[in-house]
Parts: sequence; C-alpha cells; structure tokens
Amino acid sequence: PLFSPRNELLLHLKTYNIYYEGQNLQLRHREEEGELIVEGLLNISWGLRRPIRLQMQDDNQRIRPPPSSSSWHSGCNLGAHG
Repeated sequence: PLFSPRNELLLHLKTYNIYYEGQNLQLRHREEEGELIVEGLLNISWGLRRPIRLQMQDDNQRIRPPPSSSSWHSGCNLGAHG
C-alpha cells in the first residue's frame, strides 16, 4: 500500500531530518532482517521547567538494577552501539 505505517513513519522521519539538517540530531534508519531500525539522538519535550538528570544512585541510597534486563526491555536495543 502507498500509505503503510512504515512509509508514513519514513515520511515523518524525512521531515524531521530536514528540520534538523546540519545538526547532530538527525536520525538514521536501516532495515535488518525485515525490521526497521532508527538510530540517533532524539529530543523529547515533556513541558518540564528543568532538565531531567538521570543518575545511577540517589543522594543516600544506591539503585539496584532489575534482576534481568529483559524485564524492562521494551523493544529498544539500548547501549548496543556505544
């Protein structure tokens, strides 16, 4: 079909990359074993007044990782490319 979800996503991706042309915020895409993979830095605005700072430990207590990474894995291959 002409307007499949994949084609629509690629159209939005193209528009996004045109907007961020010349910056390191552009997203790359490729196909691997029939799956569409999008890579790059993505700015997400949540309407917050201050940036969120992620850290591995709180001021007083160390955060333990989940028992297995698959328990929080949501289809993203985080950290696979550095």
